[in-house]
Amino acid sequence: MEILGPLLRTVEEGDTLRLEARALDANGDVVPDAVILWAVVDPGVVGFTIGETTGLVETTAADTGRVAAIADELPSEPVLIQVSPAADSVASVSATRDTVDISESASSALTVVVLYTPPDTLPLPLTGKPVHFVVVEPPPGEPAGAGIFLATTDTVPGADPHHLEVVSQALGQAWVVVRKVSGTTPPDSAVVHATVVTAIGDTVAGSPVRFVVLFQ
Repeated sequence: MEILGPLLRTVEEGDTLRLEARALDANGDVVPDAVILWAVVDPGVVGFTIGETTGLVETTAADTGRVAAIADELPSEPVLIQVSPAADSVASVSATRDTVDISESASSALTVVVLYTPPDTLPLPLTGKPVHFVVVEPPPGEPAGAGIFLATTDTVPGADPHHLEVVSQALGQAWVVVRKVSGTTPPDSAVVHATVVTAIGDTVAGSPVRFVVLFQ
């Protein structure tokens, strides 16, 4: 038996994942008509199930466990499934209003924290979750918007200067700055929204976090 793909898979709570495998004969050739079944190897796994004939992993909670493909009673190497918790809220951890002096090139960091709240405990920060920062004012396409762009470390605008996806890092935090475009006049103000969406498309509570940047 041969697993197609890596033996470590990470999937977010609420999302699905389809595994694939193929049966090989003693010469290493594919057995095209082999019946392949899937099973959970580790007892007590409650965070996901796997379809016996489909290999479809359906997740319900953060958990870890191994599954294997079986053909003619011969199992594959186990695949480790790690179900990561889905974010359920986002909040600002920096001031939501900032003033940029004429001598400064960028705003202070506009920072949010991505959180997950387990049952009967306090919220926990989540790393590795995408946060979408978007300039909503000036509206996209307006000439005034040409004077600013979103950045983390870049000093020149990217392909989409008013939208930046940033992955949450240590302590669940993600941030951008609103940077002036060199040689242009920035708008009087800019409004930036930070939004977090789960892997299945649900917008988490607290989204969008609204930041206002004033240019003087």
